[in-house]
Amino acid sequence: MTRLGRGSVIQYLHVSSIALLLVYVNVVNGEEKCTPCEDGSDFRLAAPQPTCNDILMETKSKTNGLFDTDQQCKNLQLNNYQKGCCAFPPFDYCTFCDDPNITPNLDLYVPTGQFADPYNCYEYSYQNEAMIGMFEDGKCEDTFMRRAGHYCGCGSTQKQECYLCPDGNPPTKPQKMDSWITNTNCRGIEYLFSLFKEDECSSYPFMAGGDLSIYCGCGGLNTTEIEEQEEIYTCSFCENGGVVTNPTTVYNPTALPSTQHKTCSQAEDFARTIIKTPAGCRNPNYFGLAREICTCTDSSSSSSLGFSTIVGSMMMMTGPLLVLLL
Repeated sequence: MTRLGRGSVIQYLHVSSIALLLVYVNVVNGEEKCTPCEDGSDFRLAAPQPTCNDILMETKSKTNGLFDTDQQCKNLQLNNYQKGCCAFPPFDYCTFCDDPNITPNLDLYVPTGQFADPYNCYEYSYQNEAMIGMFEDGKCEDTFMRRAGHYCGCGSTQKQECYLCPDGNPPTKPQKMDSWITNTNCRGIEYLFSLFKEDECSSYPFMAGGDLSIYCGCGGLNTTEIEEQEEIYTCSFCENGGVVTNPTTVYNPTALPSTQHKTCSQAEDFARTIIKTPAGCRNPNYFGLAREICTCTDSSSSSSLGFSTIVGSMMMMTGPLLVLLL
């Protein structure tokens, strides 16, 4: 996603101001008409369907594009962006702080995962990803931006409630890429966890079906608890209980960037060590393509072949001995 620098942000604000005058404010019988997208443009060509068409028809049938308050319009535009219908969210609408009387410190930094030149709070407020809804669309309260308020000086009522690593320290493998669950590196995962509420912190691993703190090399892990969990359930990549026979095969060679290429061995290891629930093990978004490409031994035949091999080896070893005895 293209990053806006300070100069670009100022230019964007200028262009947006013109767009608001020319496009967004449509007047119908003396009232302002709300457009589905903030900049007045049509829905994206790649917008998910029928979701976006349904939203458009529902909006027209209920309001004919007219709203009692500007907030209702902005919530609609935010929802349409978060659903993937619009290319841009309504900037300058959502805020960092829960308390409208608190002014955030826009010179502070939001550690979204970059290793160099991180966004300050002002820059982050103009990134599309800041307007993504964590669990609920159409509300500023659940955006990444609002949840990141504790980074931008929003007072004692907004504080970090969740950490990726139990000891509160950064993961030891910050550049390690998770291409299964979050599609980001462990530094980005650390940021994601920092936005969770306390109850979400404990429930997310079960919802995702995997323990990313192990994957990212966190400190403070409860090894006893991990071992007990392994005794209860271990995900087998090979659904028949076998093992991968083509471990070096890259099963997603067209993925971009190339750092997201994954081998069958990596998929097998991720399933065994990170996935902790049957739902996570069955999730086609994690292993669907891999299970189409990667091949596995048959658990029953591999067992019998192993026994035959052992018997054959014994016969080869005893053959010369029998000859000597005769």
